[in-house]
This record gives sequence, C-alpha cells and structure tokens, in this order.
Amino acid sequence: MTVATSNTPGARFGGPRRRTQKVDLEALAQLSGKITAMEAQQKDPKRRSVFVDGEFALGLHEETVILAKLRVGQVVDGPTLVEAVKRDEAKRAWDDALVYLGAQARARKEVERKLARKYPAEVATQVVERLAGGGWLDDAEFARIYVRSHPEHGQRRLAVDLARRGVDRAIAATAVQELVGKQDAVAQAREAAASRLSRMTGVDRETAQRRLSGFLARRGYDFEAISGALAPLLQDLPRAPRPAPKRTGLSRWGRRQEEE
Repeated sequence: MTVATSNTPGARFGGPRRRTQKVDLEALAQLSGKITAMEAQQKDPKRRSVFVDGEFALGLHEETVILAKLRVGQVVDGPTLVEAVKRDEAKRAWDDALVYLGAQARARKEVERKLARKYPAEVATQVVERLAGGGWLDDAEFARIYVRSHPEHGQRRLAVDLARRGVDRAIAATAVQELVGKQDAVAQAREAAASRLSRMTGVDRETAQRRLSGFLARRGYDFEAISGALAPLLQDLPRAPRPAPKRTGLSRWGRRQEEE
C-alpha cells in the first residue's frame, strides 16, 4: 500500500497547518487483518495512526475512529477501512468549510466551489447540504449582508457581483430591490459623487459631468440614478468657455465681391 502526505484542513482555509495521510484507496481496499495499535500523531494529537498487523495503514481523526467503531484487536477488512477514510474525508471537508465560513459570510456556491478544489464533488455537495440544513448557509441572508456592506455600489453592480458568487438571480434581485430602492440609489450615488467632486479642483460643469458619470456608471448606477444625483451637484459649476471662432481669410470669390 502506498501512502502520500498532504497539507490538511485548515492549511488552505486559514487554519493551522498540519499533516495528514492521503491513503491509496485501491490498495487499502485489498488490506485485511487485525488492528494492532492506534497511536496519537505527534503533529496532531487528535489524529490516530492506525496499525494493521503491526504496519501503519492510515491516519484518522479520533472522532472518526469512534464513529467507525474501530478498536485495537478488531479484525478489519479493506471495505471497512475505506469507509472510515471516506468518513474522515467528510469530516475534514466539514472542518474546512467552517473555517472558511468563519472568516466572513459566503454564498452557498462559493463554499461548494472552494471545497470541490480539494475534495470530491459529492463530498463538497454533501457538506454544503448539511450546512444549509443547519442554517449556516443561506443565500438570501448572504445577499442582504452583501448589499448592506457595499453601500457605494449601485443596483446593477450589486446584482452582477452576487451572480458571480453563485447567488440565484431572483434572490439577488429581491435583496437589491428590498435594500436599495430608487430614492436610495439616487441618494447613494449623490453622496459618492459629492465625495469625488470635492477632490476635483478648477473643473467646469461639462468636465465634472463627464468624469462623475463614468465614475458612477462603473459602480453600477443606472442613467436615472446618475442624472438625479448629478443635477443638484453641478448646477453651480461654471460652464466651459466656448472657443473663439477661428478667423479665416476671404475666399477668392469673397475678395472679388469685396473689391466690387
């Protein structure tokens, strides 16, 4: 049986770095014998090194050992050990998901994508289903949290950002409409534009209009919100001076007429 080591739950999700064993399941499925020892691992005392017939077979979390009902002196076969490994994998995925969620609120699809980079798709899906069932994942609540935490963004930008995070478009639209009404959008756009305008010096109305319109559009505000926000801010700015008409010489026909 070949055993490879890899970084563990938490290492890629912001938690403590430690080592665990990634077992060759095909080789493990062929193994059978008696569990002769289960020793605490030095780098992670909560994990156990399981020895079958005196040789190291695999590493499991102590919780997995209990749930799988493994004990020293027990005769085990390959399928039993493989099932224990899969159970352990599910636990590690669960622990990683909790660490990931602990950093900040996440959309359901974000968590599933993150787990799927490290675990089988079915394990990622199972963990996400369990999290959703326990109330740890709620896309509607996540959408509301995201909208509240990004007051500088307009409705269109918020909807696009939520969709990129995997939130259903209908759920995203409901949250945006609920928390950012038309009047709120104008007020927010005006506040953002006023802050930007205060840093502009010596600009005329047309220049400010062009710069601020682009600034607000990039933040997802629509034409109606931009127009309503900028009108009162720009009304006292001077208009750009019109360039003086260029003086050109008279044409040959014009000179002839003048001479006559």
